[in-house]
Amino acid sequence: MRIKEQLTFGASDMEGIALRFGLFYGAGGTDALLPMLRRRQLPVADDHGRVLPWVDLADAARAVAAAVDRGRPGEAYNVTDRTPFGFAAHVRSVAEEFGLPKPLTVPLWTMRPLSYAHVTMRTTLRVSSAKAERELGWTPRHASSRDGLAALRAAA
Repeated sequence: MRIKEQLTFGASDMEGIALRFGLFYGAGGTDALLPMLRRRQLPVADDHGRVLPWVDLADAARAVAAAVDRGRPGEAYNVTDRTPFGFAAHVRSVAEEFGLPKPLTVPLWTMRPLSYAHVTMRTTLRVSSAKAERELGWTPRHASSRDGLAALRAAA
């Protein structure tokens, strides 16, 4: 990600803006988890205090539009909701909100063959979207992925 930003910012023939999104959820994204949860095919490892930034897909789209209108070339903006949440906690929230079985909890080491899942489940990343809110005039509609999942379920 940093290399792509550096290439964009260093290009002499264009001006670029970088948007750094949290993990996506929402209509068109969360739907893919539902069948896996229904069949108990999406295990998770305990978060143990680890958290990640999240962003609803619709909020991310609004941030892109705001960046096109008001973003400053050469700047990077974090686009996340305001409440970091662990990966396992997020998946459990999806199951709870949609009335599906809780995911199986497995030791983290069992996720090693699934490298992306393993890295995601053992990572902590706290970022602030204050700059995007201040400079782009963008705010997430949902303060947390839990709130966004509740809204998604209500809309379904």
